[in-house]
Amino acid sequence: MTFPYSISLVTLLKGIVYDTQKETWENLLQYEVDVKKYYLAIGLDLYVDRSEGFAFLKQMELEDDPEIPRLIEKRHMSFMLTLVCLTLRKYLLENDAAGTSARAIITKQQIVERMKPFLPPSTDEAKQLEKIDTQIRKVIDEGFLRGLENEKDTYEVRRIIRAFIDADKVEEILEKLKGYKTDKE
Repeated sequence: MTFPYSISLVTLLKGIVYDTQKETWENLLQYEVDVKKYYLAIGLDLYVDRSEGFAFLKQMELEDDPEIPRLIEKRHMSFMLTLVCLTLRKYLLENDAAGTSARAIITKQQIVERMKPFLPPSTDEAKQLEKIDTQIRKVIDEGFLRGLENEKDTYEVRRIIRAFIDADKVEEILEKLKGYKTDKE
């Protein structure tokens, strides 16, 4: 048995749905209430941001029934991955505050430069750049960053990062990471 919104159900289980996925996005918006009800039964909440054009599933915190296992596991992020994400979120905040462009475009070199104050000194710069490259690829896989076609090492910071990293916490966490750098030296 399938539902008229099965395409939305399956796509959401695979990850984020963007408005660029026209058929799925329109289906999701049309059946949003039904999709929400469907996932509610298994402890998942549908988060839809129409203005930014994305939707995803979040695990509900079920304090009254701790016996239900988590379907969406919380992931612990490494120091380097956390730093890349925070760097991108801060860049998006600055871009929005400046109001220069609706799209936040950043280069790999800009990401590296913004991360340097938080990284311990390294005797092997190439190895450090390789680690940053690896983390950038992970952030792309998560959907927070998108490589621009025909522009090597240039990316668009996707607005979905706002749903995962609270703007009010960015500076606070970055200060903690500076302390982490000091501890490593």
